Amino acid sequence: MGHALHHALEPSAEYDVELTVTAGRWPDGLAGHAFLIGPAQPTTIDFMFAGPGILTYVDLATRHWRTTRVVTPDLAILAGLARTLAPAELARLMVGARPALTNVAPHFFGDRLLLTGLSQRPVEFDPVTLEFTTFLGGVSEYPEVAAHPLFPGVRTAAHPVEDLDEGCLWWCNTNLRPRGSSTTDVEGPLWVVRWDGHGEIETWYVPGAHLVQGVHEVTVTEDYVIFTEIGFQPEPGSVAGRNRTKPHLPFTDIYLVAKRDLTHGRRGRAVPVTHVRVPRESFHHFADYRQDGDDVTMYLAHSNGWDLNYALRDTDRVWGTGEAVAKGLHGFVSAPVDASPVGRYVIDGRTGDVKDSRLFLDATRHWATLLYGRDMRSPALERGRHLWQAYWGCDPDMLVTEIVELYRKHPYRVVPIEQLPVREIPSSLVCLDLETMTEQSAWSFPAGTAGESPVFVPDPAGGDG
Repeated sequence: MGHALHHALEPSAEYDVELTVTAGRWPDGLAGHAFLIGPAQPTTIDFMFAGPGILTYVDLATRHWRTTRVVTPDLAILAGLARTLAPAELARLMVGARPALTNVAPHFFGDRLLLTGLSQRPVEFDPVTLEFTTFLGGVSEYPEVAAHPLFPGVRTAAHPVEDLDEGCLWWCNTNLRPRGSSTTDVEGPLWVVRWDGHGEIETWYVPGAHLVQGVHEVTVTEDYVIFTEIGFQPEPGSVAGRNRTKPHLPFTDIYLVAKRDLTHGRRGRAVPVTHVRVPRESFHHFADYRQDGDDVTMYLAHSNGWDLNYALRDTDRVWGTGEAVAKGLHGFVSAPVDASPVGRYVIDGRTGDVKDSRLFLDATRHWATLLYGRDMRSPALERGRHLWQAYWGCDPDMLVTEIVELYRKHPYRVVPIEQLPVREIPSSLVCLDLETMTEQSAWSFPAGTAGESPVFVPDPAGGDG
């Protein structure tokens, strides 16, 4: 039980401390502030993603570290109900509820700090006091809402995007419902959401986008707002990935909506869309903001056979050994069952034709793509030069038979089932040249540790950062 992931579900704590360098050297001239967020543990339904947000702030100049629990009005109300109602009464009240857990990602919009979750409106927090300010958009402003008397569900994207030219934010509104009487299939519409930082949100309906898994991240170019369907299979008959019957789809559907159609006069009305499908599922993506004519250049961090909607249980057995999963892993997600490439795609935004595609992958090292890191300054957003891609790696003790069998017939499998790892593939960080899709440098984390999504910190003196 020496691996860091075995202890990830230990209780979360709040800290207000000064960091001490115990090895290496703190970079000279490092300045700015870093914000990190994740689900606090333990959770009520024994699934790692179901915890309320816990936010960490780091002053990079002074090395001051503060971790605090995210408290939205939803969570304050929920805490009060939990103190007042009997457990059975609270459980009845929570049927169909979607309280704002706010546990996925921090984003800055100018000097405003926004925090997001999977099935909620983005929220604004004060970046100094780390206190709740407001939800972005009233419930009534969203076309798709799952009704509940206290905690209505407003499903949006966990990663909105800022527009370089228009000075606004783009995200979306979706609502996946069971298909007919099915207990395994869902479907739902897509609405584009725009907000300029003041007043109400604006929305447009995209009838040509048929969602069956959902949208996690939004990206934008000078002419298009782009959505991809996440490789995450929700099933109405399962809770936190239990009793799963279907793998997620082995491809990524991409939807490009032209900004020329997202006008003030067409708010609330239908707009056309260009649909593209590329092999292999994915979680995260981005695009170069500047285009060559109608050509859009996108980068997708694929996630072959990594099922983030499955919670490890005491009944699970480790692939190849038949041993029980370690107790410290219950409620955690399974390891990936294949290596994961990063793809670069040049797409004609008007026709959807994929004019060029390139993949980067070393199947011996690159397993489980996390959220990428990139230079967030305007020139690099316009045309990116480098990408810092993090990989979680693969711990064979988290490779369980049920998930291996669920993805056995993946049509784009890289590593044969018979060659799945029997020793740990360490977590790593790779710097990619985005033009050639070749490795510039790489670093592996020590055995038994896990890296998370990287953040690029620019060097104010003009160095590499």
